[in-house]
Amino acid sequence: MELGDFTKLAKDYVHRVGYSETILRVLCNHISAQIHRKPKVADIGAGAGKLTENLKSIGLSGYAVEPNDAMRQEGIKLFDGHTSFIWSKGTAETTKPPDNCVDWVLMGSSFHWTNAPLALKEFHRILRPGGFFTAIWNPRNLEISELHIDIEKNIKKIVPELHRVSSGSRKNMNGTEQKLLSIPYFKNLFLYGSNV
Repeated sequence: MELGDFTKLAKDYVHRVGYSETILRVLCNHISAQIHRKPKVADIGAGAGKLTENLKSIGLSGYAVEPNDAMRQEGIKLFDGHTSFIWSKGTAETTKPPDNCVDWVLMGSSFHWTNAPLALKEFHRILRPGGFFTAIWNPRNLEISELHIDIEKNIKKIVPELHRVSSGSRKNMNGTEQKLLSIPYFKNLFLYGSNV
């Protein structure tokens, strides 16, 4: 597998843990209060639909954009019969939805793969004035969490040749604040991290 190519993993992504619906509801409630309506959303780097599924569960609709064909097909399969999200091929730098079409852009465990200045410019293009961007990760804490460290050791014993990467690792997160502040399109940056 090449770095960033999830083709061979696509069918297994359905088994991954989703994102915190509690956090998504809190953010959604804040945004709804600011714009006086339920936000229309764009899940960029939607993968196989884990975050998109959480967004649908809290009553949201919009766009799901994914560059990898295999991952996108899994997401489309997950949403079979549901029309709340329009699935399309695209990247963070070239999303494809029209100008000013959403209130909230989200990226689940994928912002670190982007060319941040181009992606943030693109998000600004598809967001309505005053729109919001959220980069969220669901990482394994391989630095201090005994549970995560033990899980990794056991996986390594079972499959010694497997190389796993935690998308929200400190290495991948380095410089995120600077990337977000490097472009003048967004203000009121809020960063939250957990050591659990």
